[in-house]
Amino acid sequence: MNIFSNIGITELLFILLLALLVVGPERLPELARKLGKMLRDLRQAYDNLTRDLGPELMSLQQTTQELRRSVESVRSIPQDMVQSVIKAADLEETVQELKEVRGDIGQVKQTLAEAGQAVQDPLKAAIDTIQEAGSVPPATPAEEEPQSPDTSLTEQTDE
Repeated sequence: MNIFSNIGITELLFILLLALLVVGPERLPELARKLGKMLRDLRQAYDNLTRDLGPELMSLQQTTQELRRSVESVRSIPQDMVQSVIKAADLEETVQELKEVRGDIGQVKQTLAEAGQAVQDPLKAAIDTIQEAGSVPPATPAEEEPQSPDTSLTEQTDE
């Protein structure tokens, strides 16, 4: 523990000059002795603490490291167990099949969404299907407007 490690010679001279001006030349030697004794006592107390508490701190650090290692090993147990169960039960193929089924379910969901759209707006769905087939040019906005139910009934009865 070096208190003066960051103080240069110019800073030290400045502090001594300032102390001489504030305290005065008569009391400065007495104040320096008291400051020296206080620093010596502080260093001795620090050394005693590190000597007395050093082994306990080291054992505490070792215990902390052991606990961290234990926690990490406990965290890895579920992942290791899952992998060992999959390998032991030869479930890798089953897991792969389940992933494929999940993909198939996504496709069915998309198809159902398209069918729901077709049920809600059958005319637009029919136009979209024909356009995808490429047999009819894209419809103009006037052609896309659905006819009212009354006019469609009268047209059907005329034919």
